[in-house]
Amino acid sequence: MAEQATQTRQDASGRGSDEVAELREELARSKEEVLRLRDLLIGKDAELGTQRGRVAELEAGTARLLNIGSRLRAKVPSFVWKARAGLRGRRGSQD
Repeated sequence: MAEQATQTRQDASGRGSDEVAELREELARSKEEVLRLRDLLIGKDAELGTQRGRVAELEAGTARLLNIGSRLRAKVPSFVWKARAGLRGRRGSQD
């Protein structure tokens, strides 16, 4: 085990300062890229949350309208709906 540690230290010192500097620069670039992507992901997540809220608002409004429509349909006698359907059928055949 001690031999491996010694050998690793020798390999690292034998690489040269140029290679170590390159690796450090690459690591710094990778960290910057990770931070950039993280910020982008946070922004997209916030945008998605806003859109989900908007969808919830629209669904609530639609549910209210459907509820009102069903109440109106229940209050109007069925023969009125049948007459309306008949009138629509005649209009469609005249066009």
